Parts: sequence; structure tokens; C-alpha cells
Amino acid sequence: MKKIIAVLSLIAIALGMLLIATKPRVLDKKSTGNYQTPTLFVHGYGGGYGSEKNMISDLSQHAGFRQVLRYNIDRNGNISSSGHWQADVKHPLIAMVFNDGRPNDKYLSPILSRIKKDYKIKAFNAVGHSGGATAWVNWAVTADKEEMPELQRLVTIAGPFNGFMGMSEKTDVATIKLDSDGKPDTMVDAYKHLNDNKDNFPKNIDVLNIFGDTGKGSDGVVPVNSVRSLRYIVEQNAKSYTEQEVRNSKSQHSKLHQHNPLVNQVLYNFLINQS
Repeated sequence: MKKIIAVLSLIAIALGMLLIATKPRVLDKKSTGNYQTPTLFVHGYGGGYGSEKNMISDLSQHAGFRQVLRYNIDRNGNISSSGHWQADVKHPLIAMVFNDGRPNDKYLSPILSRIKKDYKIKAFNAVGHSGGATAWVNWAVTADKEEMPELQRLVTIAGPFNGFMGMSEKTDVATIKLDSDGKPDTMVDAYKHLNDNKDNFPKNIDVLNIFGDTGKGSDGVVPVNSVRSLRYIVEQNAKSYTEQEVRNSKSQHSKLHQHNPLVNQVLYNFLINQS
């Protein structure tokens, strides 16, 4: 009897393996280009993954949002990646981490090219805090985008586009004024570079510019008018340009990305509602 049971078990296993072998093959979605538009995060100067994970974690509390990949870039531009991107994630989030804490716009393109090649995506959203914000804008006005996915939405948080407090240049960035068009009356060298190339800013991009004001015209690191100088760079080409001021207990520069309820809500609304 035991022998009969053993034989029947072997037959059942064999039939099961035959069914698996003859089951129609499901194509890997990676080869069919069904991946959803991702949102890529870049931290600020001196930051790292810790500067991004709170926003990513808070967004991930909403249905459909999930971190799928993380790219690390060393000081020589070598790129490593980790994570798994499932094609059914509706709002994939990707962390980009510069190991030396210095966001560099020239290393954004290789990652974007890799993502386009590997996952066949056509568009992406970008979020940058502080130096990460300036990296994205520098990329937007100078990079060769022929082989890149298209930037769809750009979120800049506390970007020191026209300087920051205590910088080495002689310009007193705290006293910079903006005219009715958003043009600053004084430009630091980095901003002059943006201004010289502003015609290259891609068209049809929705831009959200977030800044904090602790009550003294800055977030403690970046003057409000330095952040708001972005308008003059992007508005002529952007599909839309929106500013969001934060004036509460979490308006300080670093607190803008640290489980900040207002920033997270505005970021979520922007990514969801402007599709």
C-alpha cells in the first residue's frame, strides 16, 4: 500500500511539473514599457538618504506610492543601484543619493538614461531639496535631453538659486529684491549661469517652488527672495509655476523635509492632481 501511495505521489508531482512547463509564458513587463512615471528625489548639500527618506516614507502612506529603487553615486560618478521596481506600482519613488553629500547635476543624466533604457519610461517627476533643487534646475537648463525621459513635474524645496546666507561671494543675498517679473536686482555667479541658459528650460513642465520663512525673510539658511528668484528662470517656458510658503514651526531649512505635514500634503496634491 505504501508503495502504491509513493507511486501516485510521484505521478502527481510529474503532472504538476508538466503543467508548469506547458503554462503560457507571461512576458516580463519590463520589456513592454508598462512602468509608471516615477518621481526622483535628490537631497541637499551635506545630506544623504536620510534627507529624502522622510518625504518618501510619508508619501508612501498614500495608496499607490512606494519606493522602488535607490541609486548611489560616488564622488567619481560611479553608480550603483538597489531595490526592485514592480510594474504595477502606480506612483514609484526613486531615491538618488550622492555619497559625498554633494549633488552634481552632471550625474543625473546617466541615471535618467539608465532608467529609460531599463524600464522604457517616457517621463519622470523630480523633487530636490536645497542643493538638490539647484541640481535639478541646472540639469534642466543645460543637459542634453535627447536620450532622456521628459521632465513632467518639478518640485524645488528651499533652493538657494540666488545664493544663501554666509556664502563667500560679497553679495548680500539677504537684501536682494525682485521686480514685478520676478527678476532679482542682484545675481550671484550661480544664478547668472541659470539666467544665461534659461531659454533652454523645457516647455510644458509644472513647477512647484516651496520655501520657508521663519519670520525674518529666510528659512535660516536661504533668503526667501533667493528661492523665489526661480520664477524668472522658469516661468517663460513652464506650463505652470506655483509657489508655496511655509510659515510655521517647521519652516526652518532642514525641517522642510523632516516629516513636514504641509510640505508633504502640498507635494502629494501636486503629484496627484496635475497629471
